[in-house]
Amino acid sequence: MISRSSKILSVGILLGLLLNLPALAQDVEAYGIFGGFNFPFTVDQGLQRDPRFYGKFTIRATPVGFSYGYDRVGHGILFTPNYTQVGQKFVIKNTTGGEVGTRDVQMNYISLPVSLKLHVNDMSFFRMSIVAAVAPSLLIAGQETLTINTPSGATKIKYPNGISVPTTPGYEIVYDGVFVPRLNKEVYVPKSKFNAFQLFGSVGLRSDFDLNDDWSINFDGRANFGIFDTRKSAYLSELKNPSGPADVNGNPGAPDLYGPRREIFLSVSFGIARIIQIKHAYKPKVTTHAENFKADNPKPRSTSGVHGGMTKQKGGGKKKKK
Repeated sequence: MISRSSKILSVGILLGLLLNLPALAQDVEAYGIFGGFNFPFTVDQGLQRDPRFYGKFTIRATPVGFSYGYDRVGHGILFTPNYTQVGQKFVIKNTTGGEVGTRDVQMNYISLPVSLKLHVNDMSFFRMSIVAAVAPSLLIAGQETLTINTPSGATKIKYPNGISVPTTPGYEIVYDGVFVPRLNKEVYVPKSKFNAFQLFGSVGLRSDFDLNDDWSINFDGRANFGIFDTRKSAYLSELKNPSGPADVNGNPGAPDLYGPRREIFLSVSFGIARIIQIKHAYKPKVTTHAENFKADNPKPRSTSGVHGGMTKQKGGGKKKKK
């Protein structure tokens, strides 16, 4: 049986080691590569009110990115430029609720996230951090496409009031919907309708595990939020003020029901980095003026005890004359 005092001693030693872990940490500079994937959500109030479309679980790739980070005790910074894909897919349903195709909202960005890391722990070989970032992003490619792939050809879809019915061959308005022809990734909203710039904000967790003094592996998970609507103001005005081809009632229509839109995505990435550990420089002890004075004026040695401890008495060296 382990005595109670031994248990207390063991706990004390463990706590002491944990408290000293930050002192063992070093400044770490690292650069590397990473890849991963995103789970995007296109939050559009107009699409939510449209009976044709229903959100679908979607995965997009973040095929490649580069990282540069600098960690100190307690905090760090991280720069992770990357190529990322966002935008959700939507199921298209017919008038009876059957799935007949997809609407694919997709935007590809060159993104430049700059992150602040607040360390949850500072072990010499492992760092867990809370991450907050802003990411200016430039649109490289973007579009929305429609695919109708029913085996029987044309399918009947319910168009809401205010939505233009295309005048191209194959579309036919009937009393309870619109017959739509088969479509194969037909461009519905081109890149020219999207803003070229987007700003994302993100929060999440990151872990860095140092395999040795030269290499580190990392895991990064974040929730990302688009600050601006991805579509241009001129296109949004077109949705607000329908003036295009007629809808099912013969009134001027618009391509979609108007509603604010934001892009949100959960990102997960894995990477490897080359690290350089930078130890704090040794600082010599600063000597005070008092210490300098003592060094220049050493205390004189006592002569007591020399020659038997005898000292010369004042006037004791002369004899009295007779």
